[in-house]
Amino acid sequence: MNPNCMKKLFTVLCFLIPLLAQAQTGGIFSFRYDAGATVKIVGKNLINPWAGGINGAQYSTIHLNADTIPDLVTYDRQTSRIMTFLAEKQADASYLWRYAPQYEEQFPAITFGTWMLLVDYDHDGKKDLFTHTNGGLRILQNASENGKLSWKTIADPVYHEGLSGTLNLYINSVDIPAILDADDDGDIDILTYDINGGTANLYQNMSVERTNNPNGLDFKRIGFCWGNFRTDGDCNEFTFGLDCIYVGNETKGANSGARVMHNGNSMLVIDMDGDGNKDLLVAHVTCPNVSLLINEGGNAPNTRFTTFRGAFPTANPISFNTFPALYSEDLNFDGIKDLIASPNTYGNTDYLIDFRASNWFYKNTGTNKLPNFQYVGKSFLQEDMIDLGEGATPFLADLDGDGDMDLLVGNAGVRSDKGYQASIAHFENTGTKSKPTFELRTTDYLKLSEKFLLTDLKVAIADIDGNNSLDLIFTGNSINRVPEIRYIRNQGVRGAVFQLDATNVQQIPMPDRLGIIDMPTWYDVDRDGKTDLLLGKQNGTIEYHRNTGTATAPKYELARQNYGQLNVLPGATSPSIVIIDLNGDQHPELITGTRDGNIKLYQLPDQPTNPMQLLDSTLVINELTQASDIAIPGGNLALAAADLNDDGLPELLVGTLTGGVRYLLNTSEKIIHTGTEEEEAKLPWVFPSPTDRFLKVKSPNNGIVQVLNLLGQPVTTRLAVQAHTEATIDLGALPIGVYLVRLLRDGQPTWHRKVVLSK
Repeated sequence: MNPNCMKKLFTVLCFLIPLLAQAQTGGIFSFRYDAGATVKIVGKNLINPWAGGINGAQYSTIHLNADTIPDLVTYDRQTSRIMTFLAEKQADASYLWRYAPQYEEQFPAITFGTWMLLVDYDHDGKKDLFTHTNGGLRILQNASENGKLSWKTIADPVYHEGLSGTLNLYINSVDIPAILDADDDGDIDILTYDINGGTANLYQNMSVERTNNPNGLDFKRIGFCWGNFRTDGDCNEFTFGLDCIYVGNETKGANSGARVMHNGNSMLVIDMDGDGNKDLLVAHVTCPNVSLLINEGGNAPNTRFTTFRGAFPTANPISFNTFPALYSEDLNFDGIKDLIASPNTYGNTDYLIDFRASNWFYKNTGTNKLPNFQYVGKSFLQEDMIDLGEGATPFLADLDGDGDMDLLVGNAGVRSDKGYQASIAHFENTGTKSKPTFELRTTDYLKLSEKFLLTDLKVAIADIDGNNSLDLIFTGNSINRVPEIRYIRNQGVRGAVFQLDATNVQQIPMPDRLGIIDMPTWYDVDRDGKTDLLLGKQNGTIEYHRNTGTATAPKYELARQNYGQLNVLPGATSPSIVIIDLNGDQHPELITGTRDGNIKLYQLPDQPTNPMQLLDSTLVINELTQASDIAIPGGNLALAAADLNDDGLPELLVGTLTGGVRYLLNTSEKIIHTGTEEEEAKLPWVFPSPTDRFLKVKSPNNGIVQVLNLLGQPVTTRLAVQAHTEATIDLGALPIGVYLVRLLRDGQPTWHRKVVLSK
């Protein structure tokens, strides 16, 4: 074929493929982050209820918008998630931090589980970005224009002048370095711990000395132990008076055989006593506290530490059980830099950290030159959002029978005097169907944490026992890390107040191959009237376990090891699954959320053996760009869905690893069904058939449904049904046989459908 023809054909195909995909899926799917649904805790409206939780945050300020007040950026080492907050002025002229996720995608990707600090090295009034690269340091210049952040890589990695020539400037990925003008000459220096973790290094910026330019990045290593000290083998053990000229960090007259600690140190360099000398606040990966080392010498390179205080601050000292890190920024809008402490860990080692309250705020009641840090609270930013610690798993259901959706949220666990235990929080919807207000009623729904010492609780609502009411299902791991599935039977009728007796908990027969981080979803896959089980597996696939028992006594057997034949990408493990009609086309979609923070939309297969078609992997639209948002909503995503604003389209709630929930407003193109009367009548509006007791009815119109025998005589009472809302008919009192289901639709022709009852 002629090359020009090939090029034209390729162009035409590139134009047509998106249109064909849109035609096949019946419309455009989209969501956007929303904070419209009010959340109340102890009578207080949360400022940022749907921000998604925070575990261990690294804090910096930067200008995100066009005003003159610095905004706030955090980076969470555990999830590598960046969060952005605007300084928002209130009617009384005060300010608060308003979560603004639309700016998050304007930051570059950060190496997973490392660090990010913002410092203006080139003195242009725009903070630049310092972060980890493989074994070293990466610097990106803030090249923002016209109010939009952009970044230009200046060095990756950064090199320095060493004894043996030009070398990589090493920074441990676990560390938090100090990036500041350490020698008061106007350019930015770098302080970080040595590769062995025992002594600190000064990488002095020689730009001013050599070129009289304070905006350069010309680093030289000075000596072998900045400050003449070494961190020794235990917490609060330091050796002072080192002679830093000697290679190997030997101490004249000291015990050179002291045990060097494991790598991992966080540093904050700040003048604490107002003498003009920069002191050191330091913490170690194995220690719970922060130590203050007092500078008795001068500023770099003459810094000399001789004493330390092992608990800082003296009143209400910082203690995280393991590895605190400190940051100093103005966090209360008074122009004076405060202190914030947060764990610098990859996870909750030995479950010692309470991630509901892991961001300790100390207000500076002094000045920037002579700070006085006073304890305020342990949950800075966290207190303004849903934050249940870690591993939030939401579910929406009308628990009180008032017609609107209430919210249950499980968690991975919280440290208590009984150990590390998970619970379920209950938020009652005290608003309306179109304007929800979720008010916290308890953090331990039905007191399940007291009755079961479980972790990693996941909650669901489904009809497990076949009595037509929706039961409460919870999955968790025992103290021995063995997965368990239990349910509490709902004694009430469907649509009424849930009647749950927590003293009568049933254990569901364990399906084969259930793993400790598998994500369960209950759905009638084969439409036989019995609830089946889908498991999002650790390897990223979905297993289909068919209910081969009865409606009242479920038994789950593996039917498909790779349901939908998913093409699994690295990191996309343990997918959470929601099956729901997202756009009103009367065909449910399957949505997954994975541990690496991705949400994907699939067309639900007609048969369990068929592959699933990927419809969309860029569902979330950025408010600023009106294009797909590339920022991840969090890690270990757990999905829930329901219509929360009464527009006929379900919203998504996304639980995160950091214990919070994101709210995704459904902005998809709503499909108005325009099929012919004959086409609509062929849709599966009553199912399953055959059935052993219950029939489900889902009509496109409001109407009245009734079951008749083959003589046309009614054998059940008339049941009112709402359009697109599933209703249930109980045939338990009827003999086996063939029946007619009649649907009298408001203003529409009557439909009939033959069904078989077999017991």
